[in-house]
Amino acid sequence: MTKAETQEKQPPQRTMKVALVLLSGDGNLAEKQLARQYPHALIEPISRAEIETGSFASRVAALRRRRANVFAFVTERLAWQRRQDLFMLLGALAGAQEVVILDRHGALRKELRADLLLRAPIRTGAEAIFGARTIARARRELRKLEAEVGRLGSHPGRSEDSTPGQTQIVYLRATPGPGTQAGGAASHIKGVTDALIEVGAEVKFISNDAIAGLEETRMAIIRPEPLGGTRAVFEIHNNTIFTRGAIPLIVNDPPDFIYQRYARFGWAGVVAGLRTGRPLFLEYNGSEVWVGRHWDHVGMLGLLARYERLNLAAAARIFVVSDVERRNLEREGIASGKIIVNPNGVDTNIFRPDVGGARVREELAIGKADILVGFVGSFGPWHGVLTLAEAIKSIPASSNVRFLLVGSGSLFAEVKQLLAAEEQAGRVIFTGTVDHERVPALLDACDVLVSPHVPLADGSEFFGSPTKIFEYMAMGKGIVASRLGQIGDVLRDGDSALLVEPGRAGELGAAVVRLADSRALREHLGAAARQAAIERHTWKRNAQNVLDAYHTWSEEAK
Repeated sequence: MTKAETQEKQPPQRTMKVALVLLSGDGNLAEKQLARQYPHALIEPISRAEIETGSFASRVAALRRRRANVFAFVTERLAWQRRQDLFMLLGALAGAQEVVILDRHGALRKELRADLLLRAPIRTGAEAIFGARTIARARRELRKLEAEVGRLGSHPGRSEDSTPGQTQIVYLRATPGPGTQAGGAASHIKGVTDALIEVGAEVKFISNDAIAGLEETRMAIIRPEPLGGTRAVFEIHNNTIFTRGAIPLIVNDPPDFIYQRYARFGWAGVVAGLRTGRPLFLEYNGSEVWVGRHWDHVGMLGLLARYERLNLAAAARIFVVSDVERRNLEREGIASGKIIVNPNGVDTNIFRPDVGGARVREELAIGKADILVGFVGSFGPWHGVLTLAEAIKSIPASSNVRFLLVGSGSLFAEVKQLLAAEEQAGRVIFTGTVDHERVPALLDACDVLVSPHVPLADGSEFFGSPTKIFEYMAMGKGIVASRLGQIGDVLRDGDSALLVEPGRAGELGAAVVRLADSRALREHLGAAARQAAIERHTWKRNAQNVLDAYHTWSEEAK
């Protein structure tokens, strides 16, 4: 028998399969990393919903049917990833011989199935003990803080004399989790911080990680620890670490007021206000209890509600981004005099026309006749990316419309799968997560920008103030957006944008085609949108509202 005949009779070797679960970070980069790690393997993306929906047994059974040799979990930063042992065990129980967790910075954790199963009882027991102790300590401290804030009544903090134009602010940002260092939240933080400095304040920034666009020399960073078998325990533990590190920095050099971006299971601003007697100004972007119930199932919602009430009670002023959120707080019994509506904004000097778009189009091989439609977002449940995918598929392949989708998130793998044929044909380009500094040039490369937000799943009023809307406006491009909440108030249909009914893919696609076919309409809408951004929606205006609120409060408190 010849060698060739022998090879023909041998059964074909099974291709090695790597199941990829994107927890956070950049899906494109994750696939490239795994291709280097396992060069001859078939990489099969799995949506995050598949490992988080249903009973534990049903999830394991579904994953076993994947018959993967390797389970790979990809995260933004390994040192921050909570529930690592649980994810590793899930991969082992699903039958993979090897389980890895890796991040975009090159960190890697790899274990064999046999070792994971052997060590699981010890790790599970240790995590249970650590979690019980962490929660018990948190409950004790929470009771003390609730009593202390309760004794202060409705006038927490005291007024301190300050030199005009030299208001001292400590900005606290503590959101311990991967995927929170970029996107709209990071844009908001950077925008507010830079603008506060621009209008004359001095800002000391304390964070538990670097923020895209902010110089690390400007901030004190208190690093989190990847401990905790559940998300609640992880965040409560890291809240304690952040508070322990931040309070001495504040007490030793008290500011005029403390400004905190409200964080789940966080109380650092409350403690800082009590220890220094300075007022807490709380930036409240929505109820984390609501988010935990409908989007991001963190658990321990009863305890989380107590943290939330503590922050709201301790705050001298509460900044919300929309009238909807103001009404939500009023229904919860928060005094209307404490609540200030302060929508998101944009830096119109950074986000403006002609900031590198021509170069980006060349890099992406976008032809002069092509109409490039752009989307920037975190691919989350309310960003409407599934509706956008349907709209893209509804536009004829023969058209000259192409799409640039910037960002990543929980629905990234699903969107990428839905648009696999369009990506293969070059009609859709996925960039994954990009550096914040690159976003203006990417938007500048586009002719049309889309914001396909969808209603909230439980029927609640849409309470958001999407940062992307203001960035789109500042770019002077034609915009297609959902007629939803504040979006429909900021943008005027036919004047500064085309507004469509949320969730209607056909209507969204038709509006995109309408703008693609009319350069005159794009230019008219874009010019009006940019002018509105300059006049009414800058971060400088947002920051001035914060300072004005402080000076008003200070006069009242004297």
